[in-house]
Amino acid sequence: MSISPNIKLQQIGKGSFSTVYKLNSNKVLIKSNDYTKECMAHGWGFDSSLFPKVSFEDNDFYSMKLYPKCKAPKKELNKRSYERYTLLRKLMNETFTHNKYDKYDKLYKLFSDIKDKTLKEALLNAIDGLSNYGSDIGFEISPRNISFTKSGNLILLDCFFFISQLEETRK
Repeated sequence: MSISPNIKLQQIGKGSFSTVYKLNSNKVLIKSNDYTKECMAHGWGFDSSLFPKVSFEDNDFYSMKLYPKCKAPKKELNKRSYERYTLLRKLMNETFTHNKYDKYDKLYKLFSDIKDKTLKEALLNAIDGLSNYGSDIGFEISPRNISFTKSGNLILLDCFFFISQLEETRK
């Protein structure tokens, strides 16, 4: 897909690294300088149904399926997915106490202890892929960076980021 500068798209989201535009009824275009998006587009560690499939388009543009906004995880996620979400919220709180230089090791330890094999493997593969870009991997999970499928399965949209990249955007 080529990106035409003459197309006017509806902006539907904005974060520290990305601006998201609605491309059509089931796809979004993402303008991003996020290393995580780049890693996802390369397919490094994000081959799980827990993550969206991200495609590289052109320059700093990526595309993926349009997912609904999650406003009430307890209502919108199925039981298993809600349990995963609450577990990840708990684990996220445990990562705040460590400096950025040991984030990979801390996340690896936390994710390795997860009993849910599918979730554990998806998260470990993700941080292994992300380690191609650095070890200062941050993890955040809240309703704003997750979504769900029609059957209520959890989708982890923007849970990973690089702390050094975030620090650069705040300068």
